Amino acid sequence: MPNSVYIEYLDLLCKEIEIIKPKIIITLGNQVSSIILNQNISVSQCRKQSFSKNIAGKEYKIYPVYYPIGNGMMNIEKAIEDIKFIIETNKKKGDLY
Repeated sequence: MPNSVYIEYLDLLCKEIEIIKPKIIITLGNQVSSIILNQNISVSQCRKQSFSKNIAGKEYKIYPVYYPIGNGMMNIEKAIEDIKFIIETNKKKGDLY
């Protein structure tokens, strides 16, 4: 999908995040992660790292993860490993539940 489609709906996504107030956000793939974080992201270079993004005055932790569908199926084990890591790490810190 072209970046313009994601960019067009970025404000709407931020409004939804503002309403829902998730504890953490997991972005799937380089493209979406880069657009949401407004910087070039390579999931392979930043696995298991969180980034901070301010949305409506609140800081959110965002974790880029491999896109596990289509061509990304070759990285599905890495995506699962990363998501498990994110859940366990944030559970220990008290950021989940």
